Amino acid sequence: MGTTISPSDFTEINPSYSNGRGFYTNATEVANLLQIPAFSSSTYPTLAQIGTIIKRIEGIVDDKVKRSFRPIITKDEYHNFEFTRGPSASNYGGYVGFIQLKQMKVRKMISLLLWQGSQYQEVASAQAKVTLKDNFRDLNSIILQLPNSGVSFEMVAENVVGSLGNDEFCNTFGIKTTAEEIVNVVNEQFPSTSQYTGATAPKELTSSSLSISDFFYGSRDKSNGKQINISSLLLSDDGSDCVLKATIKQTCTTVNASINLTVADSSKLAVGMTVTGTGISGTITIASITNSTIVVLSGAATANGTNALTFTTTDSIPTVCDLTSFTDKEDMQRLGSYWTINEEGRVFFLRDYPYHKDNSVIATYVAGDNRVPSAIHEATTKLVAAEIIRMDDQSVLLAETGGNMSAKEKYDILRKEAMDTLKGKGDIVYFLD
Repeated sequence: MGTTISPSDFTEINPSYSNGRGFYTNATEVANLLQIPAFSSSTYPTLAQIGTIIKRIEGIVDDKVKRSFRPIITKDEYHNFEFTRGPSASNYGGYVGFIQLKQMKVRKMISLLLWQGSQYQEVASAQAKVTLKDNFRDLNSIILQLPNSGVSFEMVAENVVGSLGNDEFCNTFGIKTTAEEIVNVVNEQFPSTSQYTGATAPKELTSSSLSISDFFYGSRDKSNGKQINISSLLLSDDGSDCVLKATIKQTCTTVNASINLTVADSSKLAVGMTVTGTGISGTITIASITNSTIVVLSGAATANGTNALTFTTTDSIPTVCDLTSFTDKEDMQRLGSYWTINEEGRVFFLRDYPYHKDNSVIATYVAGDNRVPSAIHEATTKLVAAEIIRMDDQSVLLAETGGNMSAKEKYDILRKEAMDTLKGKGDIVYFLD
């Protein structure tokens, strides 16, 4: 049984590498170890540079101990499946077979795809889908909203490469490239499409100080590259209360006090869409569609004029995209579809399981220990301090020596002590037949 918490654990409530706060240590701890003034935007290295070093060292620590103490997403991990008992007897044993994930300390199963002969079946998380259609370039934006009318994240389309922002997706090159761009924004990752778009920075989308990638995970469908699967990262089935929306814009003409609205192309609109923009006040929807250029609103316009209006829907946009709302696909319990031992990284299948053996399970999940032991904090702090000494030409007096030491001696001592601390901290998994 693993330790849940210890008074000696290191806790960083609000990690932010750009502000010098990592998961395993922070700039204040490093400065205290070196007995130097606090880092800031005007010091060398700066606070942001310290954060970059911390992030790099945390990755080294993870590789050294073969475990993460921060949330890390493992994507598309393929597994073979072996039946260990017949389905008819599975209720007594609780499973028909299991897989051993490469990572332990599983926090969240984002996606668990089971090959069942002709297609993959999703059995994990709450998931929504966006399927792009022939007129996908008319899509203005995709909106993901948190439960209970919570914070909304809007991903806006951009068809001019030179104007592409880090919080936008490019729809210039093609339908599958656009789908990949949307995935990159949802995951706030360095775009895999950068060779086409010329992107030089990771995607980033925040709203009300929240980041979209903390709540959602996107991936292109294995069987349909035009489809984007968006999974909620909220616990269990809480994500089924999230909302998926899409918007389209058209140049429209309003007439004050009239419910008739002249549009550019009504074939890309649908009854029930919400209409917003200049000349529209309150909650107004499309009540009916008269012909190719006239739609009838649920309420009268409040001004005369020709403006670009936005049409928002939680359903499909004709010829542009199909939307499938967030649906709970997860039945994770001892007598449910599957169950897990998160501490060990094992997934047991009971009611839903692959029908074939080889490469029949694809797992995407968040793993990482919820606690940072003092040994990991100490080793990380020393490795960061050693990197700073290696970069610095100044002489720093280490308190425990009572005298000046060369930069190399300080570096060697800190690095050796850190590596010695990390020895024996790695996980060892035994597989017994």
